Amino acid sequence: MWGAEMMTDLAIMLWKEMTEFLGNRRFIRVFALAVLAMGVLPALTFAHHSSGAVVGQPPIFALFRVIYVLFATVIVVAQTAPDLVLHERVGHTLEYLLTTRLPDAAIFGAKILAAFVVGYLAALLAMAVQLIAASLIGGSGWHWMFLALPLGRVAAFGVTASLGLYVAVIGTFVGVRVGEQRAAYMITLFSVGLLLIPFLVGWLSISLTTVWASRAAMVVSAVALILAGLGMRLFRREMLILYLQE
Repeated sequence: MWGAEMMTDLAIMLWKEMTEFLGNRRFIRVFALAVLAMGVLPALTFAHHSSGAVVGQPPIFALFRVIYVLFATVIVVAQTAPDLVLHERVGHTLEYLLTTRLPDAAIFGAKILAAFVVGYLAALLAMAVQLIAASLIGGSGWHWMFLALPLGRVAAFGVTASLGLYVAVIGTFVGVRVGEQRAAYMITLFSVGLLLIPFLVGWLSISLTTVWASRAAMVVSAVALILAGLGMRLFRREMLILYLQE
C-alpha cells in the first residue's frame, strides 16, 4: 500500500496542501495570532514570579509554560484541519480532486499531515517567542528551565506532537462530514475534551513525571494512528462524491 508511488502521491498532495495554506490569509492570521498569544501571554503572566523552586524539584511555573505550547498546537490544528477540507468543499474543488487518480489514502493522509506540520510548527515558534519575550521582560532565568528538564522536553515536544496528530485526524474527518466552519471547529475542540474523561472520572491520575508524560504521548499517538487508519478506510471517494452532491 505504501510503496514508492504512494509516497510520491502523498508528497504531491502535501505540497499542494502547504501551498494552499501559505496562500490563505485566514490560515496565516490564525497561525500568527496563536503563536504570538501563546508566546507572549506566559511571559506576562509569570513575569512577577521568581523561581523559588527547591533544588532538584521542577519549577512549577516553568512547566506551566508548556500548557501554552499545547494550546498553540490545538488552536492552530483545530482551525486548520477542518478548513483544509471545508475550503475545498466551498470551492467545489474536492469533487474534482476525488476524480483524479490520486489514492484515497494520499488525499486524506496529506490533509492530516499538513495540519499536523502547521500545528507543530506553531508550537515550536510559540516556545521561541516565550523565551524571547521572557528574556526581554526580565526574570531570574527560570523561564527556560522547562526545556532543561527531561519532563519539560517530553511535554513540549512529545506530548505536543501526539496531541497535534490526534487533533489533525479528528479535524480532517470532521471537515469531511460537517459542512459548517464553526460547527466543525467546535466538534474538533470537543474531541480534545474527550481525552480528559479518564482523568475526570478517576480511571487515571495525572503524574508530573517523565515516564508518565512519555506514556501519555505514546497512548495519544497510538489512538491518533488507529483513528487515522479507520479514517482512511472510511474515506472512500465513491461515497464522498455522492455525499457532497446531496
